[in-house]
Amino acid sequence: MIRRWVGLARKAWHRPPAAIVHGLRRELRRQAGRPWSHLRPRMFDERALLSTTGAASVDALWDALARQPFFITPAALPAAAAAFRRRYPESVDAVIRQADDAVAHRFELLGSGPMALGASLPWHSDFKAGRQWPLRYSNDLEFEFEEDESDVKVPWELSRCQHFTFLGQAYALTGDERYPREFVAQVDDWIAANPWHQGVNWICAMDVALRAVSWIWGFYYLANSQACADRGFRSRFLRSLFLHGEYLHGNLEHSDVNGNHYLCDGVGLVFLGSFFRSSGPGVDWLNLGRRIVTDEILLQVHDDGVDFEKSIAYHRLVLEGFLTAFLLLQRCGEAVPPRALERLHRMFAFVAAYTGPDGRSPLVGDADDGRIQRLGTQAMTDHRYLLSTGAVMFGDGALAMAAGRFWEESFWLLGPGREPDFEALPLSPTPSTAFPHGGFYVMRHGASHVFIDCGEVGMGGRGGHGHNDILAFELVLDGTRILTDCGAFVYTASRSWRDRFRSTAMHNTVQVDDAEINRFFPNGDLWRLRDDARPVGVVWRPAPGRDYFRGAHNGYDREPHRIRHVREILFDHSRLTLIVRDRLEGAGDHQFTWRFHFVPGTEARLDGSVVRARIEGRDVWLACNELPAGATLRLEPGWVSPQYGVRLESTTLVVACRGLAPVEAWFAVGMGSEAGVAGADVREWFENAK
Repeated sequence: MIRRWVGLARKAWHRPPAAIVHGLRRELRRQAGRPWSHLRPRMFDERALLSTTGAASVDALWDALARQPFFITPAALPAAAAAFRRRYPESVDAVIRQADDAVAHRFELLGSGPMALGASLPWHSDFKAGRQWPLRYSNDLEFEFEEDESDVKVPWELSRCQHFTFLGQAYALTGDERYPREFVAQVDDWIAANPWHQGVNWICAMDVALRAVSWIWGFYYLANSQACADRGFRSRFLRSLFLHGEYLHGNLEHSDVNGNHYLCDGVGLVFLGSFFRSSGPGVDWLNLGRRIVTDEILLQVHDDGVDFEKSIAYHRLVLEGFLTAFLLLQRCGEAVPPRALERLHRMFAFVAAYTGPDGRSPLVGDADDGRIQRLGTQAMTDHRYLLSTGAVMFGDGALAMAAGRFWEESFWLLGPGREPDFEALPLSPTPSTAFPHGGFYVMRHGASHVFIDCGEVGMGGRGGHGHNDILAFELVLDGTRILTDCGAFVYTASRSWRDRFRSTAMHNTVQVDDAEINRFFPNGDLWRLRDDARPVGVVWRPAPGRDYFRGAHNGYDREPHRIRHVREILFDHSRLTLIVRDRLEGAGDHQFTWRFHFVPGTEARLDGSVVRARIEGRDVWLACNELPAGATLRLEPGWVSPQYGVRLESTTLVVACRGLAPVEAWFAVGMGSEAGVAGADVREWFENAK
């Protein structure tokens, strides 16, 4: 207990007063709930459940809940499953494999690789590192340990139960009672192993919310199965789910600046409130959840549709949250304000812009595989399923073209009858687009894609899930992904790896004097960076045949550097060539280091001042056309994390020099065996093209 308070004090040391007050109030409220954590589950027996909901019996309540509006209903499920088989015959086997893995307790979570977890699921364990959390009052538990690589996200992820949707889909597709029997067994086991407010899975309200979402999806897929007919199970399930709602209502992750946790709390309240809306508390939860999600989209999402946490993966998470909550509210007859829907539409437009020609999303910012629910089996970095839903919701042909097809997730969210609406949309391409409030700029032409980051660190300058990546970029030329951000890898499992992956050196930008663009806090705060770097002097000029960007940041304006980085990027469509011009303005003697991170699997060699690379069977070159005097070039091993807990070897070009500012450097990247403009007068070509 003392260690916990010391840890909280250390984290609070550099936080603003308002954040400290919020945190202190939350902690005191949690500690005051200790006696109630033992009393409330005993008080909330079956009689209390029926009295609260006004039901005559558990079976009557179960049947009434199954008839309520939801994305799917047990009555409509047979017809939906038949339509799914006709529309997605290639996906049926993938869904069944996911469900069979869940039945066999084979899970792949957070980079673990496929693992058989045994007859009894380890709800309280990081099975990757071997740490077991004790079963005691959740607010007394520590979950960050410097002495080992344990990761609390592992038991949290398993306890989100997001595999329940696959059990439900497999049952709908096959009628096999193995799947609902496994659902019943896992729910009963989880309830027995995780008493209310006890253990590691009651620490984080966001995870309580996402677990409730999964249980409700499981209910609507499986409610009419034989396995779910047992009255005792129905009573245990509904009482535990109701207590999830009480927990959420009393433990909202509200702060002076709210992020994805508070939003997910609100999404959970929308699900639980709509589910239990025959009760007084359910109505309160629904009203509060509606207020949270409709307010927060205007607070957390910039006017141009970019989530303010500056992470592509978290943009996907919060978009799923807003989208799912809004759709459910509408199905329940609850109005969603037009301003909120308009902001949601812009969030979809950002997804269409950042999605590469290969369907993958950039690795910008943090990523922890977070989802609201999993309704399809697409790759983790493929966000196109969002676009087919958005296309139908807003009648947007650009979203439809970027989506490519009506995805399985859209089928389950919108229903099988909406595919014709998708196919009827007039298609239009997504052009090169700027998102100046969010700080992202996207160059597109055919199968080429340049994603540029020129925004503040994220979360209103707090850091959060943002990285030291200002003026960094990712590059795809003619369908070949060449340069990439390095991702995030892990959070609490390793402070050193956490800081390494969010550091300046892990991004395609320039480092001055080995300093960070935004400084780390000395107390090892994993979720904050100092608000040092802001974009300045941005110019954006897309045009037929070429796109031009210029931006700068003031992250190195502080002592002792007093350097300003100005970067120009020009993408020539006809030559399929990208030109980068960097100027480091200022005075004095400094160390300058450029890094360019190639995608994993790249075979690269240095040929003078040109990197010649082979990527997916194609020749690529990166030419250092003009460098400061004394600059050295080397290829060194690097790392790229395509998803949480996964780390792949890669190759990094490092260009370094020490000299007097100002300095200037030019780079070009293109396709083919010859280094295109490497031998030409790149300055003249650049100015003429610009």
